Amino acid sequence: MRYYTDKGLPTNWSYVLNEKIINTINDKWILTQEGLYKCVKNQLHKFKLRLSENNPHHLSAIKSSNMEWVKYDYAYNVPIQHKIINIKTFIYKLHPKSLTTFIVEELNDNIHDYYFESSEEIDNHSLNEDINSFLSYLSNI
Repeated sequence: MRYYTDKGLPTNWSYVLNEKIINTINDKWILTQEGLYKCVKNQLHKFKLRLSENNPHHLSAIKSSNMEWVKYDYAYNVPIQHKIINIKTFIYKLHPKSLTTFIVEELNDNIHDYYFESSEEIDNHSLNEDINSFLSYLSNI
């Protein structure tokens, strides 16, 4: 599940988080009227946007996302009308055993999206600790 916060990122976020990075991924997203197409392990896949239930913790400063891209089929060609965008994804963890990752996506060298991702529910204590640790780490610059 993705979790969002309303806290902004400082301009030097990549420098501050440099020692916490675990992976960087360069992806090509193919946007079409039929949805998102991505190449995964040398196979073209279709993705659709799935909406889940609304977040019951609406008063929290941390909001869970009710949308996610779900792989649903293989594709053998790309629709004629499409747009390719290059997304660079930076993945960070506080420590190797953490279940929470902080993800920053860049489009054309500008921040496109940033969020926390975890298998834990929003009311889980360790999830909240990890998110708060990341936020204080970023704000103590």
